[in-house]
Amino acid sequence: MRARLVFAVALLCGTAAAGDSDFDRVVKAIESHYGTRHTHIPLLGAASLFVKIARPEGASSFKLAVFEDLKGERVNGDDGALDRFMSGLPGHGLSPLVSLHSRRDGESVYILAAEAGKSFRVLVTTYGRNEATVMEMKVNADTLMKLINSPEHSVRATDPY
Repeated sequence: MRARLVFAVALLCGTAAAGDSDFDRVVKAIESHYGTRHTHIPLLGAASLFVKIARPEGASSFKLAVFEDLKGERVNGDDGALDRFMSGLPGHGLSPLVSLHSRRDGESVYILAAEAGKSFRVLVTTYGRNEATVMEMKVNADTLMKLINSPEHSVRATDPY
């Protein structure tokens, strides 16, 4: 009986660790590929704790990494190389939802998601001309579906555009 309990706990811990590793894998791949480190953001831990406790808009956790001064094909605007880089990142159950490139602004957005019980894990990676941002959040499925079905209710401020 004791061995089964230890096995079950180890299995659950391994599953939890695998769920968290997609964000870390993307961050490490960007650091390795571009030869940079993500920027330290003061009080990010406190903000993450607030989200875990308050659960604003159905979010129960989030992680954020910001990169500045990227060098390489991103500077030249090679979207094909960026697509190959992003598709080459192995994921555990994350499915691509959106891949978007703006030629005018030189920006690219990749959104991946996976079901996590009654929630969804959403990984958003954005690239500018020489910067990148990676954010992973866990969002309540019901809240996410309400947002998708009526996005006008999610906007709190007037869009100037």
